[in-house]
Amino acid sequence: MKRKRDENGDPLSRDLSCREGDSFFFNGDCGEDKPILNLNNYCDGFALEEDHLQNLILREIEFGFEKDEDLVIPIWVLNARLESITWVLQRRRALGFHPRTAYLCMTYFDRFISLRQIPVNNKEAVVRLLSVACLSLAAKMEEQNIPSLSQYEVENPHLFEVKLIQRMELTVLGALEWKMNMITPFSFIDYFVSKLCQESLSDVKSKIAGLLLSIITEINSMHQRPSAVAAAATLMALDQKLTKEALELKINSVSELKFLEIEAVIFCYNRMQEKELKSLKD
Repeated sequence: MKRKRDENGDPLSRDLSCREGDSFFFNGDCGEDKPILNLNNYCDGFALEEDHLQNLILREIEFGFEKDEDLVIPIWVLNARLESITWVLQRRRALGFHPRTAYLCMTYFDRFISLRQIPVNNKEAVVRLLSVACLSLAAKMEEQNIPSLSQYEVENPHLFEVKLIQRMELTVLGALEWKMNMITPFSFIDYFVSKLCQESLSDVKSKIAGLLLSIITEINSMHQRPSAVAAAATLMALDQKLTKEALELKINSVSELKFLEIEAVIFCYNRMQEKELKSLKD
Protein backbone atom coordinates (compact mmCIF):
# COMPACT_ATOMS: atom_id res chain seq x y z
CA MET A 1 0.00 0.00 0.00
CA LYS A 2 1.41 3.34 -0.97
CA ARG A 3 1.33 6.10 1.60
CA LYS A 4 -0.16 9.42 0.58
CA ARG A 5 2.58 12.03 0.70
CA ASP A 6 2.20 15.68 1.49
CA GLU A 7 2.91 17.60 -1.73
CA ASN A 8 5.18 20.05 0.04
CA GLY A 9 7.13 17.33 1.85
CA ASP A 10 6.23 18.97 5.15
CA PRO A 11 6.53 16.44 8.03
CA LEU A 12 4.35 18.69 10.16
CA SER A 13 1.45 18.36 7.73
CA ARG A 14 -1.69 16.69 9.04
CA ASP A 15 -1.88 14.74 5.78
CA LEU A 16 1.13 12.67 6.86
CA SER A 17 -0.14 9.77 8.92
CA CYS A 18 1.41 6.76 10.60
CA ARG A 19 -0.59 4.08 8.91
CA GLU A 20 1.72 1.91 6.82
CA GLY A 21 4.78 -0.21 7.12
CA ASP A 22 5.47 0.50 10.77
CA SER A 23 5.48 -3.22 11.57
CA PHE A 24 8.89 -3.25 9.86
CA PHE A 25 10.33 -1.39 12.82
CA PHE A 26 7.70 -1.57 15.54
CA ASN A 27 5.74 -4.23 17.34
CA GLY A 28 2.18 -3.14 17.84
CA ASP A 29 0.26 0.01 17.06
CA CYS A 30 2.88 2.62 16.14
CA GLY A 31 4.20 2.54 19.69
CA GLU A 32 7.65 2.71 21.20
CA ASP A 33 8.19 -1.02 21.40
CA LYS A 34 11.53 -2.57 20.71
CA PRO A 35 12.36 -3.20 17.05
CA ILE A 36 11.81 -6.60 15.54
CA LEU A 37 14.66 -6.09 13.06
CA ASN A 38 18.25 -5.20 13.70
CA LEU A 39 20.62 -5.34 10.74
CA ASN A 40 24.34 -4.81 11.07
CA ASN A 41 26.75 -4.85 8.16
CA TYR A 42 29.75 -4.12 10.36
CA CYS A 43 31.62 -7.29 11.31
CA ASP A 44 33.39 -6.56 14.58
CA GLY A 45 36.42 -8.55 15.66
CA PHE A 46 37.56 -10.16 12.42
CA ALA A 47 38.52 -9.16 8.91
CA LEU A 48 35.85 -9.23 6.24
CA GLU A 49 35.92 -12.24 3.96
CA GLU A 50 36.74 -11.48 0.35
CA ASP A 51 33.27 -12.43 -0.88
CA HIS A 52 31.74 -10.12 1.71
CA LEU A 53 34.08 -7.36 0.54
CA GLN A 54 33.02 -7.88 -3.06
CA ASN A 55 29.40 -7.68 -1.98
CA LEU A 56 30.04 -4.38 -0.20
CA ILE A 57 31.83 -2.97 -3.24
CA LEU A 58 28.97 -3.95 -5.53
CA ARG A 59 26.46 -2.40 -3.14
CA GLU A 60 28.27 0.92 -2.90
CA ILE A 61 28.63 1.05 -6.68
CA GLU A 62 24.95 0.20 -7.10
CA PHE A 63 23.95 2.88 -4.62
CA GLY A 64 25.93 5.49 -6.53
CA PHE A 65 27.93 7.44 -3.95
CA GLU A 66 28.99 10.45 -5.99
CA LYS A 67 28.59 14.21 -6.03
CA ASP A 68 25.62 15.52 -7.96
CA GLU A 69 26.91 18.68 -9.62
CA ASP A 70 23.36 19.78 -10.44
CA LEU A 71 22.21 19.61 -6.84
CA VAL A 72 22.22 22.95 -5.03
CA ILE A 73 21.59 22.78 -1.29
CA PRO A 74 20.72 26.14 0.35
CA ILE A 75 23.34 27.64 2.64
CA TRP A 76 20.93 27.65 5.58
CA VAL A 77 20.44 23.88 5.15
CA LEU A 78 24.21 23.32 5.15
CA ASN A 79 24.52 25.39 8.33
CA ALA A 80 21.62 23.50 9.87
CA ARG A 81 23.39 20.26 8.92
CA LEU A 82 26.42 21.28 11.00
CA GLU A 83 24.15 21.98 13.97
CA SER A 84 22.50 18.61 13.42
CA ILE A 85 25.88 16.86 13.49
CA THR A 86 26.72 18.54 16.81
CA TRP A 87 23.40 17.43 18.28
CA VAL A 88 23.73 13.87 16.92
CA LEU A 89 27.23 13.44 18.36
CA GLN A 90 26.09 14.74 21.74
CA ARG A 91 23.13 12.37 21.84
CA ARG A 92 25.29 9.48 20.63
CA ARG A 93 27.54 9.88 23.64
CA ALA A 94 24.65 10.39 26.05
CA LEU A 95 22.77 7.33 24.79
CA GLY A 96 25.87 5.16 24.52
CA PHE A 97 25.51 4.51 20.80
CA HIS A 98 28.31 3.12 18.65
CA PRO A 99 30.01 5.72 16.40
CA ARG A 100 28.71 3.89 13.33
CA THR A 101 25.15 4.72 14.43
CA ALA A 102 25.89 8.44 14.30
CA TYR A 103 27.53 8.09 10.89
CA LEU A 104 24.58 6.11 9.54
CA CYS A 105 22.24 8.76 10.94
CA MET A 106 24.02 11.49 8.98
CA THR A 107 24.02 9.30 5.87
CA TYR A 108 20.22 9.20 6.15
CA PHE A 109 20.20 12.96 6.77
CA ASP A 110 22.42 13.72 3.76
CA ARG A 111 20.42 11.42 1.53
CA PHE A 112 17.17 13.04 2.64
CA ILE A 113 18.27 16.63 2.00
CA SER A 114 19.51 15.59 -1.45
CA LEU A 115 16.05 14.26 -2.30
CA ARG A 116 13.61 16.55 -0.48
CA GLN A 117 13.34 20.25 0.16
CA ILE A 118 13.00 21.22 3.80
CA PRO A 119 10.15 23.71 4.39
CA VAL A 120 11.43 27.18 5.25
CA ASN A 121 8.58 27.77 7.67
CA ASN A 122 9.61 26.66 11.15
CA LYS A 123 12.82 25.33 9.61
CA GLU A 124 14.79 24.99 12.87
CA ALA A 125 12.16 22.70 14.36
CA VAL A 126 11.87 20.66 11.15
CA VAL A 127 15.64 20.10 10.96
CA ARG A 128 15.77 19.02 14.60
CA LEU A 129 12.83 16.70 14.02
CA LEU A 130 14.62 15.24 11.00
CA SER A 131 17.74 14.74 13.12
CA VAL A 132 15.77 12.91 15.81
CA ALA A 133 14.07 10.69 13.24
CA CYS A 134 17.32 9.83 11.46
CA LEU A 135 19.11 8.99 14.71
CA SER A 136 16.18 6.89 15.87
CA LEU A 137 16.11 4.96 12.59
CA ALA A 138 19.88 4.46 12.64
CA ALA A 139 19.68 3.12 16.19
CA LYS A 140 17.02 0.63 15.14
CA MET A 141 19.38 -0.63 12.48
CA GLU A 142 22.55 -0.76 14.55
CA GLU A 143 21.96 -0.85 18.30
CA GLN A 144 20.99 -3.74 20.54
CA ASN A 145 19.30 -1.57 23.15
CA ILE A 146 16.89 0.92 21.64
CA PRO A 147 15.83 3.89 23.79
CA SER A 148 12.27 5.17 23.72
CA LEU A 149 11.65 8.11 21.42
CA SER A 150 11.13 10.37 24.41
CA GLN A 151 14.80 9.87 25.38
CA TYR A 152 16.17 11.57 22.28
CA GLU A 153 15.04 15.08 23.18
CA VAL A 154 15.82 15.25 26.89
CA GLU A 155 16.80 18.92 26.70
CA ASN A 156 13.35 19.79 25.32
CA PRO A 157 11.14 16.85 26.34
CA HIS A 158 7.96 18.54 25.13
CA LEU A 159 9.39 19.78 21.81
CA PHE A 160 8.03 16.87 19.75
CA GLU A 161 5.27 14.39 20.45
CA VAL A 162 6.14 10.75 19.87
CA LYS A 163 3.67 10.44 17.01
CA LEU A 164 5.24 13.46 15.31
CA ILE A 165 8.65 11.78 15.43
CA GLN A 166 7.12 8.60 14.03
CA ARG A 167 5.57 10.58 11.19
CA MET A 168 8.97 12.03 10.35
CA GLU A 169 10.45 8.56 10.48
CA LEU A 170 7.94 7.46 7.85
CA THR A 171 8.76 10.55 5.79
CA VAL A 172 12.43 9.57 5.84
CA LEU A 173 11.62 5.94 5.07
CA GLY A 174 9.52 7.03 2.11
CA ALA A 175 12.17 9.39 0.75
CA LEU A 176 14.85 6.71 1.04
CA GLU A 177 12.48 4.07 -0.36
CA TRP A 178 13.00 1.96 2.76
CA LYS A 179 16.62 1.30 1.77
CA MET A 180 17.98 1.70 5.26
CA ASN A 181 20.76 -0.88 5.35
CA MET A 182 23.22 1.51 3.71
CA ILE A 183 26.92 0.96 3.37
CA THR A 184 29.07 3.17 5.60
CA PRO A 185 32.85 3.39 6.07
CA PHE A 186 32.49 1.30 9.22
CA SER A 187 31.67 -1.67 6.99
CA PHE A 188 35.26 -1.64 5.70
CA ILE A 189 37.28 -0.93 8.85
CA ASP A 190 38.27 -4.49 9.73
CA TYR A 191 39.32 -5.24 6.18
CA PHE A 192 41.56 -2.19 5.85
CA VAL A 193 43.08 -2.66 9.29
CA SER A 194 43.96 -6.25 8.36
CA LYS A 195 45.59 -5.13 5.11
CA LEU A 196 47.32 -1.92 6.17
CA CYS A 197 48.40 -2.49 9.78
CA GLN A 198 51.80 -4.15 10.03
CA GLU A 199 51.50 -4.63 13.77
CA SER A 200 48.81 -4.97 16.37
CA LEU A 201 47.53 -1.56 17.36
CA SER A 202 44.94 -1.82 20.10
CA ASP A 203 43.59 1.70 19.66
CA VAL A 204 43.70 2.00 15.87
CA LYS A 205 40.00 1.22 15.39
CA SER A 206 39.08 3.82 17.99
CA LYS A 207 41.19 6.40 16.14
CA ILE A 208 39.56 5.47 12.85
CA ALA A 209 36.07 5.81 14.34
CA GLY A 210 36.99 9.23 15.71
CA LEU A 211 38.28 10.34 12.32
CA LEU A 212 35.11 9.14 10.59
CA LEU A 213 32.92 11.12 12.96
CA SER A 214 35.15 14.14 12.55
CA ILE A 215 35.10 14.12 8.74
CA ILE A 216 31.31 14.19 8.44
CA THR A 217 31.42 17.93 9.09
CA GLU A 218 33.74 18.34 6.09
CA ILE A 219 32.17 16.07 3.47
CA ASN A 220 28.66 15.07 2.46
CA SER A 221 28.45 11.33 3.12
CA MET A 222 26.68 10.84 -0.21
CA HIS A 223 29.51 12.39 -2.25
CA GLN A 224 32.28 9.89 -1.47
CA ARG A 225 32.35 6.12 -1.59
CA PRO A 226 32.41 4.66 1.93
CA SER A 227 35.40 2.49 0.98
CA ALA A 228 37.43 5.59 0.08
CA VAL A 229 36.50 7.36 3.33
CA ALA A 230 37.33 4.26 5.37
CA ALA A 231 40.68 3.78 3.62
CA ALA A 232 41.59 7.43 4.21
CA ALA A 233 40.67 7.20 7.90
CA THR A 234 42.70 4.02 8.32
CA LEU A 235 45.76 5.54 6.67
CA MET A 236 45.33 8.73 8.69
CA ALA A 237 45.10 6.76 11.93
CA LEU A 238 48.38 5.04 11.08
CA ASP A 239 50.27 8.09 9.79
CA GLN A 240 49.10 11.70 9.77
CA LYS A 241 51.92 13.03 7.56
CA LEU A 242 51.61 11.05 4.35
CA THR A 243 52.11 12.93 1.10
CA LYS A 244 50.11 12.25 -2.07
CA GLU A 245 52.97 10.15 -3.43
CA ALA A 246 53.26 8.21 -0.17
CA LEU A 247 49.51 7.53 -0.15
CA GLU A 248 49.59 6.24 -3.71
CA LEU A 249 52.59 4.03 -2.93
CA LYS A 250 50.94 2.69 0.22
CA ILE A 251 47.70 1.80 -1.56
CA ASN A 252 49.39 0.35 -4.66
CA SER A 253 51.66 -1.80 -2.50
CA VAL A 254 48.65 -3.86 -1.38
CA SER A 255 47.19 -5.75 -4.34
CA GLU A 256 43.87 -6.35 -2.57
CA LEU A 257 43.24 -2.59 -2.52
CA LYS A 258 43.23 -2.14 -6.28
CA PHE A 259 39.46 -1.52 -6.17
CA LEU A 260 39.95 1.80 -4.37
CA GLU A 261 39.55 5.12 -6.12
CA ILE A 262 42.93 6.56 -5.17
CA GLU A 263 42.04 10.18 -5.90
CA ALA A 264 38.99 9.91 -3.65
CA VAL A 265 41.10 8.41 -0.87
CA ILE A 266 43.64 11.22 -1.22
CA PHE A 267 40.88 13.86 -1.15
CA CYS A 268 39.38 12.44 2.07
CA TYR A 269 42.81 11.98 3.67
CA ASN A 270 43.71 15.60 2.91
CA ARG A 271 40.47 16.85 4.45
CA MET A 272 41.15 14.81 7.59
CA GLN A 273 44.71 16.07 7.64
CA GLU A 274 43.59 19.70 7.29
CA LYS A 275 41.06 19.33 10.07
CA GLU A 276 43.62 17.72 12.35
CA LEU A 277 46.08 20.56 11.75
CA LYS A 278 43.35 23.12 12.39
CA SER A 279 42.40 21.46 15.67
CA LEU A 280 46.03 21.53 16.80
CA LYS A 281 46.24 25.26 16.05
CA ASP A 282 43.02 25.94 17.95
